Amino acid sequence: MGVSKVQKVEIVAHSGMKKALLSLLQEEGVVHIEQTRTEELGLTCSSADVTDLDHRLYRLKHALDYLANFKDEKLSKKLFGQKPQVSRSERTDVLKLDYISLLDRIEQNESDKNNLSSHLKYLEREKEWIEPLSDLEIPIKSIQSTETTHIILGFLSLPQLEGIESLAEQGALWYSIIQKGKRYVYLLLVYLQSESDFFEESLRVLDFHPVYFTDPVLERAEDDDRVEDVLVKIAKEEERTRKEIEDLDNEAKPLCAHCEELMRVHDVLMNERRKDLSSRMLGETERVSYLEGWVLTKDKERLLAKLEPFAENIECYFRDALPEEDPPVELQNPKVDQPFELITKLYALPKTGTLDPTPYLTPFFFIFVGLTVSEAGYGFLVTLLSLLLLKFAKPKGNFRLFIILMAILGVSNILIGTLVGGWFGFPIRRLMVLDPLQNPVPFLLLSLALGFVQVWFGTLLNLVSKIRSKEYLQAIFVQGGWLLLLPSLVAYGVTKNSVAGILALVGAGGIVLFGAPSRNPIARFFGGLYSLYDISRYLADILSYSRLLALGLATSVIAMVVNTLCKTALDIPKVGWLVAALIFVGGHLYNLAISFLGGFVHSMRLQFVEFFSKFFVSGGKPFKPLELESKYVEFI
Repeated sequence: MGVSKVQKVEIVAHSGMKKALLSLLQEEGVVHIEQTRTEELGLTCSSADVTDLDHRLYRLKHALDYLANFKDEKLSKKLFGQKPQVSRSERTDVLKLDYISLLDRIEQNESDKNNLSSHLKYLEREKEWIEPLSDLEIPIKSIQSTETTHIILGFLSLPQLEGIESLAEQGALWYSIIQKGKRYVYLLLVYLQSESDFFEESLRVLDFHPVYFTDPVLERAEDDDRVEDVLVKIAKEEERTRKEIEDLDNEAKPLCAHCEELMRVHDVLMNERRKDLSSRMLGETERVSYLEGWVLTKDKERLLAKLEPFAENIECYFRDALPEEDPPVELQNPKVDQPFELITKLYALPKTGTLDPTPYLTPFFFIFVGLTVSEAGYGFLVTLLSLLLLKFAKPKGNFRLFIILMAILGVSNILIGTLVGGWFGFPIRRLMVLDPLQNPVPFLLLSLALGFVQVWFGTLLNLVSKIRSKEYLQAIFVQGGWLLLLPSLVAYGVTKNSVAGILALVGAGGIVLFGAPSRNPIARFFGGLYSLYDISRYLADILSYSRLLALGLATSVIAMVVNTLCKTALDIPKVGWLVAALIFVGGHLYNLAISFLGGFVHSMRLQFVEFFSKFFVSGGKPFKPLELESKYVEFI
């Protein structure tokens, strides 16, 4: 229980065995490879180039993402569908597949579609630009300035039309309204070239915006074509472009049949890439490859059995970690605690040789989430959904542990919610031990009591850690002093018992005399006296647990409000039952989501800030063996 024991492994193999050795280790997935001390040992490192693999992996992923747009998969298949399985023999065959030509077809299809989509967007913008001029009665190509007159199209805001009328009244300007909208008016203007400077300045003042026909529009227009005729041509070209895009989509859909093949290739190449990167960490000579790493002690015999057929070309050595070495950390806990390892990993891994907090936070986290949500009905739904996901989706790895964790937390709410909350806002009075809505004080005292117990327990774990690191004075007199002071102080405050007061003074004395490391007795005394100020921190930590009451009350109150709204909605004639049902389902689902999120986050915060700060030493690096990884398929 706690942190798994690891051993250093050193493997010496013939240089021709390097790829085979890495493949074997990757298959077994038990060795965490570390960078070889090449300079110290007089070895060299290979420089495996993975540029080509990176490029092919990018193309494969991009192709799969593109084809995903055409796959017609039901939601149930997406959620519960099983990944394709690939055996060891199949992995070898996958590398021989000719998938490059398939990628070329997919990429060409996507490129053609992108070009057509860009052209379609251009047509839409072009149509949008000239559509307000659709009522123009003269041919497009006839709108040309002459030596004596200037012809221009454009628009301005409707209130500025009076300015155009005023210019027309002054003479030398003729205009025609093409289209008048709610905000803008489109005009055709004609004025003398000799007055161009005057009219250009006047139009600028009126915030007149010219509209010009683009070259593609002019190319589409015949000599007698008006704007309306060009819009018809653009519409036909849009229709033709959409048909071409549809044809490309129809060509892409059959390519989806190759998705599984591309998935296999992607994941096999991804592991080839990781293997090549790992080869850079080995030390080499002309004839020998040298590998350093770590293996879990429980996997030592398994590794040796795997290497046995290659005994003539491979030598394997094991030893315990040296004091100056920092081996990777792998958590090892009973099954009931394993889902809670996710909470520890969200914070950090314990430093090598220190306590793993997982088994100690498990009961507290279980209770705290139950108290912060305190809704049995919500817990039942979460547990039921989690069990269905485990049965039908068959998740793997950390996602599976998270689903199990949610199922456990759902059970917590079924139990605690029945005792202090209710079922969908309806309390079962006969089973309730505490009713925080009627009398919140007992619930608050329970929250503070649980906080005191966890904070005190964290101090006890710190004492154990100090003893393990042979800091006996700090463990017995300082941590032991806090363990004695805190409960004695509470007992004295409640009972005024003199024995409790004496024990509190004894605990405080240990902290004062040994709380500071200085050898100077005066400095040690005043340093220790200052250490007693930490009692305010303990008080603040314990008060933080009042959030258990606040969140628990919030969930119950919102659930009851939802039910009250449902009762009110039932009075609506004819459709009241439907409105009430929608409010009930939607309101409780929202309350479930927000309550579980808040309960999870705040319970986690209590572990990280109030509990871990008492004893936890972080800094461990994760144990990451060279193993087969997958994104799209499952290796067997």
